[in-house]
Amino acid sequence: MWPLPVAVVGIAVVAALTRRTWLTLALAAASLSSFFGSLALVGLDPPAAGPIDAWVTLTSDPRPFGPAGMRVSARWEGHRVSVVAHGPLAGRLDDSLAGEQLRIEGRFRPIGSRDAWARWRHEVGTISVEAIPVTHFGSPVARLANSVRRLLSGGVAALGRDDRAIFLGMVIGDDRAQSAVTADDFRAAGLGHLLVVSGQNVAFVIAVLMPLVGRFRPGPRLLVLLSVLAFFALLTRFEPSVLRAVGMAGVGLGASAFGTPVDGRRALSIAVACLVLADPFLVHVLAFRLSVAATAGIVWFSQPFIDRVPGPLFFRTAVATTIAAQLAVSPLLVFTFGPLPLASLPANLLAGPASGPIMMWGCTAGLFAGAVGGPVAEVVHWPTEVLVTWVRWVARHAALAPSAMLGPVPLLVTAAALGVIVRGRRSSRLCAMVTIAVVVASAIGAVPQLRQGQSTVGAGVTVVASGDRIVLVLNDPQRPGDVVKRVREAGVRRVDAIIATDGDASDAFAVVSLVDRYGTETILAPPLHRVPGASSVHAGVARQVAGLVVRLADHDESQLVVCPADTFPCNDESEEV
Repeated sequence: MWPLPVAVVGIAVVAALTRRTWLTLALAAASLSSFFGSLALVGLDPPAAGPIDAWVTLTSDPRPFGPAGMRVSARWEGHRVSVVAHGPLAGRLDDSLAGEQLRIEGRFRPIGSRDAWARWRHEVGTISVEAIPVTHFGSPVARLANSVRRLLSGGVAALGRDDRAIFLGMVIGDDRAQSAVTADDFRAAGLGHLLVVSGQNVAFVIAVLMPLVGRFRPGPRLLVLLSVLAFFALLTRFEPSVLRAVGMAGVGLGASAFGTPVDGRRALSIAVACLVLADPFLVHVLAFRLSVAATAGIVWFSQPFIDRVPGPLFFRTAVATTIAAQLAVSPLLVFTFGPLPLASLPANLLAGPASGPIMMWGCTAGLFAGAVGGPVAEVVHWPTEVLVTWVRWVARHAALAPSAMLGPVPLLVTAAALGVIVRGRRSSRLCAMVTIAVVVASAIGAVPQLRQGQSTVGAGVTVVASGDRIVLVLNDPQRPGDVVKRVREAGVRRVDAIIATDGDASDAFAVVSLVDRYGTETILAPPLHRVPGASSVHAGVARQVAGLVVRLADHDESQLVVCPADTFPCNDESEEV
């Protein structure tokens, strides 16, 4: 990526537009890639570390960071940085939204050269906040976008916590309020793409606008549509999937306005090329890869599946689109997150039809509900509550179903068998269907079974199964999302008791998530614990739970000791759980 002069790049582009040969096109693409890539690298040179007192413009919405902190991306003196605040300052930072400006007093620290995640986000360092003397609501466009987000959030205030978080994630991509259990349910069910804004949202925005601008001349109609798409990208914080969808929509609308319509394949190719030229680091963003792969699968392979799947058109379209998208993103998901859940296909078929009405209703009636508020907003969002509840129910039951998984080899065999089905030969189709059935049966046969006795599942959790009773023992658990994931992957579908050995903040966060999923009522913790709903185990008293004895440690009364009942009384030589 050489810093080529602008004149050289301009000559290469002009030559490509006038001569239109493979050589001139390749030279123009290489020149543009080198030029923009060098600009991206120059922006990664961090300033020197030290104290600062300056204005920053937020480029994202604040997110929780640690037990009592907030973190947000911001632009400072031409650089992208990460702003971190703790304590009361975290609450003040949490009240801000992207596009707003803050005057910050603090200390800047450059990131290490190995922090690839921050590098691909163009961040050069971290500002630790010591004071926020002044705030400003930003530009008029940013204020308008934040007002719309606050309207949508206020309109669904009457919904439950999980339903509200799912709605905001599906409509505007705001997933900050999603609980660890909700995120794990959707991810385990293969429905994680519903919790972020995608190309489907962009399609619904265009569908809503088309009746209003259909009578405009091509030029003004194109200008209005592109302006609304740009505002929608700002509203959804320029999510990678939204950038891909807005780019495709812009290419399609522009080509139609100039009388040269393009199909989905060419629109996707042009949009991806332009986006990667503008920001080369997008190729390192997993969400962008998944969005491009899913769209490519749909535009290239969905039609052959539609022609082969039996049934009415709406059913064939839903099945074919889901299969094509899932097959296209499977290699990325398998090599990033591991084997894929077999329940993802039926879960998408059940929840997918409800996602469209939620998005459409959220973009229209959701604004009205936010403006009027009160009982009227509750009535307006009755359909929203029904649809979101259905989607959440599908995700929860698919996540807690027997976790049959498809690894790389079964997925490859399944993809080859589906390719044979698409070819349409009768004998080949029969052979392919038998192959798919064998692969699915092998995946179901590989479902993990919960073993009797004691097993450590990771993330600071030990599962003890005694007969038909299951106890979880927490010992310095990790993030709640990791805890619920490891427990689910171990085959646990019911929890009778939870033992928090420390009773500290990490135990409290983990217990809240586990109770949210399993509804456990028996929770034990040491005195002066911080675990909601837990019973204290006091000195001199031993509690027995499912073949386990729980008591306070001799050397530390803020720590619980857990051992099998047949080794009680527990001492230093006893086998602890």
